[in-house]
Amino acid sequence: MVTRNSANTWIVPTVANEVTAPAQPAFLAYLASADNNVTGAGVEYKLGTNVALTEVFDQNDDFNVNGTFTAPVTGRYIIGGLLLVVEIDANMTYGFLNLNTSNRDYKYYLNPANIRCLAAAPYIGSFKLFKIADMDASDTFTVKIRVDGGAGNTADLSPLLARISMSGELVC
Repeated sequence: MVTRNSANTWIVPTVANEVTAPAQPAFLAYLASADNNVTGAGVEYKLGTNVALTEVFDQNDDFNVNGTFTAPVTGRYIIGGLLLVVEIDANMTYGFLNLNTSNRDYKYYLNPANIRCLAAAPYIGSFKLFKIADMDASDTFTVKIRVDGGAGNTADLSPLLARISMSGELVC
């Protein structure tokens, strides 16, 4: 079965009967260049605020490179974020990655002291979190990072090995 209108193909079976849905909302975007001095003194920073994200793909055109995905329909979405934070200093004592949706926040907490014992300064922290979230049509999803305890916002987001990204997909 192939479902089409005059301009689009919505459901496409392959010869082996796998089904693709080319209009299914899905996106992947990453930070291509450094975003410096964004957190460290308790500021919650939204990915894409200062440095626009680069899209790998954006099926259905629901993602904005300023870091905001807007759900086109109500459903369950798998969402995720991966951040690499550098320049974490010895005074920074707490942090979290926040997958922020209109319905709720999903947070991954990190104690920077656990990072400091693994490497010499400047310290590096890797935050990653993936969840299945309920989203209503027009709800939004953003990725935020917060590190506390520093004298200023000196922690940077590093694009080393394309390790800063956010993604989402409608699953049902």
